[in-house]
Amino acid sequence: DAKWEHTYEKRAVSDGTFTTLSGQEQTVPMMHSLEERYLQGQGAIGFRKNYAGGKYSFAALLPDEGTDVRDYIQNLTPEELSRILKQETISTVVATMPKFRCEASLTMNDILSEMGMPTAFDENAADFTKMGHSAWGRLYIGDVLHKTFINVDELGTKAGAVTKVEVNAEGAILPEVSVTLDRPFVYMILDNATNLPLFIGILTEV
Repeated sequence: DAKWEHTYEKRAVSDGTFTTLSGQEQTVPMMHSLEERYLQGQGAIGFRKNYAGGKYSFAALLPDEGTDVRDYIQNLTPEELSRILKQETISTVVATMPKFRCEASLTMNDILSEMGMPTAFDENAADFTKMGHSAWGRLYIGDVLHKTFINVDELGTKAGAVTKVEVNAEGAILPEVSVTLDRPFVYMILDNATNLPLFIGILTEV
């Protein structure tokens, strides 16, 4: 829950058009500002905007026109993201982005299994005896549920994430540039000291 270092004034918000992933045009409130931190990578441009206190920042990456944002993020390696953030340039960025709120809920069983812990979900193979016991039989993980939300508006950003694990029993100064987030883009909340994303997502519709 953080306010922008420089909040948007009322006159800096006006209706604009956002084109969704499916090509539908939406009329949405767009926030306009001048930023100083320009981002550029392979196939995308963007900007970074500080929160009050300077410990965290918001970053957005807009894939080149004609590039599906899902394809872009699929190919956005940790190395490329790190390079983009480290090589930001100081510039005058005419930035426009929509006010938005996103919520997501997903079951992570398959993801975690593919990452190397399939037996944890197997009631016949899981071994959690060092953690606890049940009178109804062997302990195993039933579901891992991950829920997130983010709200970005004139004043700042509110975001949060919670993961629930259910355990069951067997029973440099550049010319002025413009970044207009009027189509699907990648957004992040970053720790400025480490450049690591605390929160990352894509906006496909408002």
